[in-house]
Amino acid sequence: MNKLSFPEEIKKLYEERYVLYMKQDNKHVLTELERKRLDDLINNEKLVEQKMSWWDVSGMGCSWYCCGNIDTVIASSNLKKSGKITYIGANAGDDDFETAWVEGVDGYGIDENVTFYINSGQVDEIIVANGYVKTPKAYKENSRVKTLKLYYNDKHIANLHLKDELSDQHFKLWKEFGSHAYYNDEGHWIGYDGKLVPQWSFKFEIVDVYEGTKYDDTVISEIHFSGPCH
Repeated sequence: MNKLSFPEEIKKLYEERYVLYMKQDNKHVLTELERKRLDDLINNEKLVEQKMSWWDVSGMGCSWYCCGNIDTVIASSNLKKSGKITYIGANAGDDDFETAWVEGVDGYGIDENVTFYINSGQVDEIIVANGYVKTPKAYKENSRVKTLKLYYNDKHIANLHLKDELSDQHFKLWKEFGSHAYYNDEGHWIGYDGKLVPQWSFKFEIVDVYEGTKYDDTVISEIHFSGPCH
């Protein structure tokens, strides 16, 4: 298991930005100095560089993503957009640990789900960055998933039991799911045998949660896949 590690300087900047965002979200009027500081933090080059490097920090490389292709990521619900910040399902598959999918129903989001529709790639391992991992404060205040139901093409195949810790959690599957394909000149996904390959899906459904200290919104920052790349 690879811990998500953040340099202390970067951590403090993210904490400061998170506090200002939350103050703004809770309808507090920011002072002129606070607004300027928030703008500075949004455009801070150090934070941009850190976001771009987190894919490497997580230690996952690009093995599956070199030949895997995700078409769309769709959630059953999501929290309403706050300024420039979105909480849509696609955030769980954008390779960015600063964004997240946040379910949007009342309560803790039990039975809410996010589905990955995949054109190509075989998966034998799933990696989850559970909770709002962009800062330790955001992680604790928001709810995290305790148990996820995993569906393959809408068939329930497993439950994923997550620990309540700021880490990327690995779940090794008992076989490879999905299929490899390539995109041809006619705009179709074709297998190595020349036949059309149907799109397939993984759905992740919230079963149980670790409650946040401040918010009942349940959050998943990232779901990654690993598997053979032929």
